[in-house]
Amino acid sequence: MAAGSTSIFRSSGTFARYVIAILAVIVAIYLRVLMAPLFHGNVPYHMIWAAIAFTAWRCGLGPSILASLLSMIAVSFPLPFIPVINIPKTGFIGMASFVIFSGIIVAVGENSRRVIDRGKNAEREARRSRILFETFMDNSPGAAFMKDRDGKYVYINRTARERLKLPLVVGKTDYDVFPAEAASAYRANDLEVLRDGKPREFLEYVDQPDGKRGWLSIRFLVTDPDGKVFVCGKSFDVTDRINAQEALLEAHHELEERVKKRTGELTAARDSLRGLSARLLQVRDEERRRIARELHDSVGQLLAALAMNIAALNRDPQRLPPDVARMAAESISLLDQANREIRTMSHLLHPPLLDEVGLESTLRWYVDGFTERSGIQVGLQISVGAERLPQETELTVFRLVQECLANIHRHSGSKTASIRIEFQDGWLNMQIKDAGKGIPAEKQIEGLDGQLGVGIRGMRERLRLLGGTLEIESNSAGTTVRAMLPASREARLNPPRGDGPRPVA
Repeated sequence: MAAGSTSIFRSSGTFARYVIAILAVIVAIYLRVLMAPLFHGNVPYHMIWAAIAFTAWRCGLGPSILASLLSMIAVSFPLPFIPVINIPKTGFIGMASFVIFSGIIVAVGENSRRVIDRGKNAEREARRSRILFETFMDNSPGAAFMKDRDGKYVYINRTARERLKLPLVVGKTDYDVFPAEAASAYRANDLEVLRDGKPREFLEYVDQPDGKRGWLSIRFLVTDPDGKVFVCGKSFDVTDRINAQEALLEAHHELEERVKKRTGELTAARDSLRGLSARLLQVRDEERRRIARELHDSVGQLLAALAMNIAALNRDPQRLPPDVARMAAESISLLDQANREIRTMSHLLHPPLLDEVGLESTLRWYVDGFTERSGIQVGLQISVGAERLPQETELTVFRLVQECLANIHRHSGSKTASIRIEFQDGWLNMQIKDAGKGIPAEKQIEGLDGQLGVGIRGMRERLRLLGGTLEIESNSAGTTVRAMLPASREARLNPPRGDGPRPVA
């Protein structure tokens, strides 16, 4: 009631408060006159001090000072509108005491009034701050809460109440609101933040009427001015994001399975093609060997027999007509030439020297014949050791030399070539080099995909089947072919270390 009355007086205008102070003094003097018989003139200031206290408490500093001056004048001097107070004069000491006591009353009243005003202002500011805080938090997109150290809710915003369908939870714990399993998880998260003293993020789940929802909760500590610690938090519904991530993960796994399956199919197809390629190379070599044998054993024998028959007919040229003798002699010469050509073709298809005397002698025979036929000077340096190499290795090296020299003759325009074959740590290192015009740049780019020609693709495939490699380097100064292949099964299982071409798996 006092606070309400004070607010009414303080809300009045300045002039009105001064009028109220004057009226309070007049009323006090009149009451003093009416009550004079009770005091017997001994205490003249009781009602006046009451008026001063009233104005100091209700009207403010200025009106209370005016009331004090007016009271002092009314006591000391007769005024036309105020009845005369029949009290004994107290002199200077009494007047000074009146002034001092009135000042004390005014000071105490003003101080009390200011304390009350400050309290009301603080209360009003606190109420304003709370309204702003609650308005802000209630319109926040996330669920916000505050708990004390014991886990009791101190505050929860409207978003949390509406989205989580929670009743009034202030003063309750998670165990009073949520199922035991979820409450235990929430409490464990609170204790972790209290223990570490740092903000933490948690992924929490809540069973709601529309199903299980996932919430990303950010918890942190807040300490009030009294030193009390509270666990505060903001939670955001991330169910849709979790579902999207799970769907993406499932799609990723499905795609991985499909890629794995497809890769397996492609690997099987590649292995099948490689097996077919190896079989085709093997069949081609066998067919070359068969054709070479047929040419040498069948066609060559027939030509030899035919040459012998014609020679027998031409044994006595004088008995034959001159034209017939001349034609017989020419036929014998042509048959000898055809026999040599067939023998050379047979050796090129499958040189019998390769099976009989080995790689080095066969290569020297082939290089000499190539130099004679093409006019290209070929230098051969070969060191493969005393032991024979596996038949498939020797055949691969021979075919590689044969293909490279054929390409030099057909495309490079070089007049020289060099071949170097070395045996080292169970591996054969080959280098075949010319001084021709090189391979065009566009064909080198195509060569990255193995498109330089059937012959080179065949060489790559032969080397791959043995676990070897092929490198081709070409520029305007010429072309260099480098190959590496194992000379034994043990070397294939233990590839070399260091620089240079690596065997393929």
